[in-house]
Amino acid sequence: MFTGIVQKGTIHHIQPSEDGWEVAISMPVFATIVQLGDSVAIDGACLTVTKVVDEVMYFFVSTESIAKTIIHQYKIGDIVNTELPMQPNGYLGGHYVLGHVDATAKVSEIKITPTAWFLTIEAPEQFVKYIVYKGSIAINGVSLTINEVNQNQINLCIIPTTLDKTNINQLSVGNSVNIEFDILAKYTEQLLLKRNV
Repeated sequence: MFTGIVQKGTIHHIQPSEDGWEVAISMPVFATIVQLGDSVAIDGACLTVTKVVDEVMYFFVSTESIAKTIIHQYKIGDIVNTELPMQPNGYLGGHYVLGHVDATAKVSEIKITPTAWFLTIEAPEQFVKYIVYKGSIAINGVSLTINEVNQNQINLCIIPTTLDKTNINQLSVGNSVNIEFDILAKYTEQLLLKRNV
């Protein structure tokens, strides 16, 4: 489980194959900590460490993860958001993020002001039921608060600190992002459905 409070890493290596991709990420701070089999969230997608060489972490990415996330768009040198799992003795700085990306979504508008960026993201229609005003959402693994909701459009306010510490400042209109909706909304839906059966 993650919190959506991320740090930046860099794509070091990509090796596609028929079964999936090997993706390597340069992240000196994490590479000295992780061990084989550990989970790391990469742009919000939970991946398993398969190898560590010096300051580089290696992951195997399944064909399903490639199809459902923005990983298929990665190029060497790209900046990605990375996060280690939440520790039991740590604090929850964002919200509960599982690292199970629900879908990709398009950036439809970006307004840049001296104090913040305002992003509009178009979510797939089937997930609109999980979008809540002032609720939480993970975009590329970053825990964010929903500023405004207009049908399937999510408006977000990105403050300078978040822009500095994540890859959100590299987004342009038309780009795709990984999106994970709040797990609490999904659990609530399931409980209500089962209650009404």
